[in-house]
Amino acid sequence: MIPLAVDRQSPISPWITTAIVVINLLSFVAVGTSLREGGSVADSAFSWGVFVPSAPAVMERPWTLVTYAFLHDPSGLAHVGFNMLFLFIFGRAVEGRLGHVRFALLYIGGCIVAALGQWLLSRAPMIGASGAVAAVTGAFAALCPRARVRLLVFFSVIEISGLAAVILFAVIDLVGQMGSFLGAGARVAYIAHLAGYAFGIGTMLLLLGTGLIARSEFDLFFLLRQWRRRRAMADAFRNNSPWMREAGAALGSGNATTATARADSPRTESAMRPWSDSDVRRASHDASSAFERGDFSRAAAGWERIAARAPDHAEADGALVMAALTMARHLGDRARAQQMIDALLTRSRPCSAALRQQAEALRMELALPNLGGSA
Repeated sequence: MIPLAVDRQSPISPWITTAIVVINLLSFVAVGTSLREGGSVADSAFSWGVFVPSAPAVMERPWTLVTYAFLHDPSGLAHVGFNMLFLFIFGRAVEGRLGHVRFALLYIGGCIVAALGQWLLSRAPMIGASGAVAAVTGAFAALCPRARVRLLVFFSVIEISGLAAVILFAVIDLVGQMGSFLGAGARVAYIAHLAGYAFGIGTMLLLLGTGLIARSEFDLFFLLRQWRRRRAMADAFRNNSPWMREAGAALGSGNATTATARADSPRTESAMRPWSDSDVRRASHDASSAFERGDFSRAAAGWERIAARAPDHAEADGALVMAALTMARHLGDRARAQQMIDALLTRSRPCSAALRQQAEALRMELALPNLGGSA
C-alpha cells in the first residue's frame, strides 16, 4: 500500500518536514555518489552515523540514536523513497497541528524510541528513517483519525480513514515482525516501526489529554466522545426515553412524515420549547451520523440547531464550532462559517479555552486563500 494524499492541509508552511526530506535525499545522493567514486565519504558517513545497538557504542557515539535515521541503503531508491513519501504525505498535516518545534521534537523522539525498540530484539547495525516516520504516521492517526487517506493498492486507488490506514500499516509490520522471529525478513526493522507507531500515538494522546495541543473535532478523543454519546443513545432506545415514546406514538398513528416535519419545524409547539439534555444528545447523535454518511448539510444544520435551541447547554459551543467547521471544510460556505465563529468569539458569555483555541484556529484557516483539498 502506497499513500498518495490526505485531505488535510497545514495552516503553516511545513518547512521542517520539507527540510527532513531534503536532508535525507541529499545524504542518499552523497553516499551513493561516493560509493561509485571510491567510497571515502560513504565510509565516513556510515562509520560516524550508523546506530549500533550496544551500550559501549551508544556511550561512545550517542548521536547515532538520531543520525542513523538520515542514512539509507544506497543500493536502491526504494528504502529512502518510500520513507520520504510517507513522511511528506503525513508529516505536513502533523506539523500543521503541532507547529515546527514540537514536530521536530516528535521526529527526533521517534528516531530515539525506534532505535531503542530495535535494540530490544537485535544487535545488528541500523540505518533508515522508517521508525521516525512511523512515529509521525502514528501521530497522524491520533490527531486526524477521520481524515481521508488515498492509497494505491496494487493497481487500484482506494480511500480510507487515517486511523484505518495506520492500523493496516501497523498490522503489516506486526506480521513482518512475527515472520522475522521465524527467520524471514530479518533485514527489516519491523520492531522499530511498531515502536514508532506506539510513540507517535501515545505522545499525541498525552498532549491532547493534558491540553498542551488544542483538541479538534477530528482527534481520537473526539471519536471516543462520540462513541460514548452513541452508547448513551443506545441506552435511551433500550430504556424508552420520553422523546422515543413521543416518536413511537407518532409512528404508531401512521403519521411518520408529520412527526418528522414537526421535529424539524421551528414553528411547532415541540420546537419552541427549551431543549432538554436528551434532545441535545439525540440531535448530536443525528448530526454525527449524518457527518459520517457524508451528508454534511444535514450535519451542519443539526449542530447549528443545537447551538440555537439549547444555547446554555454544555454541548452548545462545541456544536457551533462543528457546524462552522463543516460549513467551511465540506460545504464551502466560508461566509456562514465566519459568521458562526464571530458570533462565538464576540458574545458576552465566554466559551472554554479549548473551544476558543479551535475557533481561533478556524478563523485563521478561513483567512487562507484556499480551504480543503489534498495535503
